[in-house]
Amino acid sequence: MSPPTVLLITAETAAGKRLQAALEQAAIDATVETTEPECVDTTLLRTAVDCLVVPVTCEGMAGGHLAEAATGLYPTLPVIMYGSEADRGEHIQAIADDDLGSPELAAAVGEALENSETMAARPASRPETILATMFERNSEHLYVKDTDRQYLLLNDSSYAPPELLGRRDEDGLPAGATYLDAARGDDLQVINDETDILDIHEFSPSMGKHLRTSKVPWYDETDELAGLIGITQDITDQKERERLLRQQNERLRKVALLAAHELRNELQVSTGHLSQIEADDEHIGAVEESIDRLSSIVDKVVSLASSDSPEFEPEQQWLSTVAWDVWSSLSLEAASLEVTSDRRVLADPESMRLFLEILLSNAVEHGGPDVAIRVGATSSGFFVADDGPGVDVSPPERVFEAGYASEKQNSGFGLYIANRIAKEHGWSLSVDDSEAGGARFTVTDVERPD
Repeated sequence: MSPPTVLLITAETAAGKRLQAALEQAAIDATVETTEPECVDTTLLRTAVDCLVVPVTCEGMAGGHLAEAATGLYPTLPVIMYGSEADRGEHIQAIADDDLGSPELAAAVGEALENSETMAARPASRPETILATMFERNSEHLYVKDTDRQYLLLNDSSYAPPELLGRRDEDGLPAGATYLDAARGDDLQVINDETDILDIHEFSPSMGKHLRTSKVPWYDETDELAGLIGITQDITDQKERERLLRQQNERLRKVALLAAHELRNELQVSTGHLSQIEADDEHIGAVEESIDRLSSIVDKVVSLASSDSPEFEPEQQWLSTVAWDVWSSLSLEAASLEVTSDRRVLADPESMRLFLEILLSNAVEHGGPDVAIRVGATSSGFFVADDGPGVDVSPPERVFEAGYASEKQNSGFGLYIANRIAKEHGWSLSVDDSEAGGARFTVTDVERPD
């Protein structure tokens, strides 16, 4: 029978030899293995471990957090923390000595080995090696959290640092408060309601990343809820391609609407002049029929250019995610955006982005380069408000008419399209004065995900 294994978390291979010598000096039959702190989770999956020895700090990572991650995976694994500032916690024995050759530390390891009955001590199973390989080699952000939302397994991705092991997102993830609040809400929904959250689109302004996240409940060997399993993918490049395609489609849509608008005006003039001709001539009848056909074509162009596909599949998404997504594509320096409150929205992703892009662009066009814009949730929907000059037209709803433009350089179809998108989703879009004296667009009757 092979001797038990003691796993030492250290960045120095020589440290393992010092602990091995101390155990031999104390006549304790055990083999010391070492692992770097960022690899402790996958090492536990691959290696049979009877006792874990953790320093107070190692390579900038707190030993207490590493111990919490380890015991989250294997609750009965004996853990000994050594160091002058070691503090006792659940499943953790503290030795207030920085010396790996300390007789006190060796004695504590020996005692832990005598009483150790942990699943971590059995040889790694084939599924565990598969899981370890996924976390070691996958470039996507894979993770497992306990019911306290602390990371137990975490791969080294560009999105989340390994220092998060044993900690929560808000303890070290380099993301803004809005993103962290949304992530926390998703975690709690999965844990408290035991429901899946799939393909949630997120945007973190501080990281400059567009992300797609899925999270599902994790049940342990007794079928009890133990936490959640998640994957977060960096889809920034994909979102940039989609943004460019949306801009191209929007330009084509506005060109079509503008052309149709001008043609309709000319056709109305032609019809007016034609009605003044009293002669009864077959050529006049042919001209009238031609004008009617052209009017029908213009109406069809307007209908096709101003409506999205009615076959869209609504998806749940965070208001803040879409707002920051659109804002990041506008490349504004002096203007500012504040998301005052957040909520989930059921909407077609592309239509929702186009909708907010029109409202935010409209605020910048009319409010000036240093306009301050606020986006927030309401009990029945959300709003977009600015501190610009406001809406100087009566009634205000005229801004939603096709072709209405307060400035000559505008096509006059942006807000018309936004209103069409709102109607297709069953929303109501209205405009009024904001608290700052600018314009406030309010969306109501917005469906909230279950």
